[in-house]
Amino acid sequence: PPAVQPEIMESRKPDQPASQQTQPKAAARVPEPAASQTDDAGAKRQRYEPAPGKQPGEATVALNVPRPDLPPKNALDHAAQRVSWVRDFNGGDCFYATLTSATEAAVAIEGLGTEVQPFERMLSDFQARFRVEPDISVRLIEPAQCEVTNFLRFLDQMPADKPQLVLDRTTVPSGSPIGGKLVTHGGLISSVLLIDHRGMAFSLDDRILAEADKATFNIPIDLGAADKAAGKVVPQIIMVITGPQDIQAAAFSAPTPAALLLPRILDEIDANRAEFSATAKYFRLGG
Repeated sequence: PPAVQPEIMESRKPDQPASQQTQPKAAARVPEPAASQTDDAGAKRQRYEPAPGKQPGEATVALNVPRPDLPPKNALDHAAQRVSWVRDFNGGDCFYATLTSATEAAVAIEGLGTEVQPFERMLSDFQARFRVEPDISVRLIEPAQCEVTNFLRFLDQMPADKPQLVLDRTTVPSGSPIGGKLVTHGGLISSVLLIDHRGMAFSLDDRILAEADKATFNIPIDLGAADKAAGKVVPQIIMVITGPQDIQAAAFSAPTPAALLLPRILDEIDANRAEFSATAKYFRLGG
């Protein structure tokens, strides 16, 4: 069976109002995660006494001194090549793919797009290049959400580490909450957006609950009456943008078309010459 696993949508062109959301306010700061405790035993320097007859300043050879296990250089090179290859793959205008895990024998890729065919081509090209068949999960989105793919591809060119975003489910009945957890590196600030199936962006910043080492959210979300009556199941995207400072363009309250909002955010990031990163997670609403 093919390794590309699309999420098939029931409706491609919803025509009713966007998901009902409480209007949020300004961008919120995501807390610094608790710092990892230093391993005292590994951090201490080993001391060796001079051999008898040697002066303290003379060299002493220590045998069988344990050294930290480091990945072989070629393994790091292979991983970097695969990440770069996926990032630079040209899948068309509404296409985004990111490598989520990789070993020598297995590779997992997640993608957003309006069609499965570009990901099928990616699968065959990747296998031909690296002699490994990737497991590609495709999330089919609406054309109105395509600006998200442009935004993610742009920020993937920056070396900053991506925030970690985990949703508690991938299918949400209309009227039920979507929950999740966000973790970033210390000292960074995040803005959280929802982009619905009509391409409208909503700020979720004032719905985020800050905790000691992470931020969480649990937000009820509902379809419009007509979509609900028709039993539609539609794609929704939650996106987190993280960097060293607030993004003024991301501090909005009224629902705004993503096609207008996201280019403004990119312009501000470019003007500030700061390193930002972003990650997006997909779920289906309705049914």
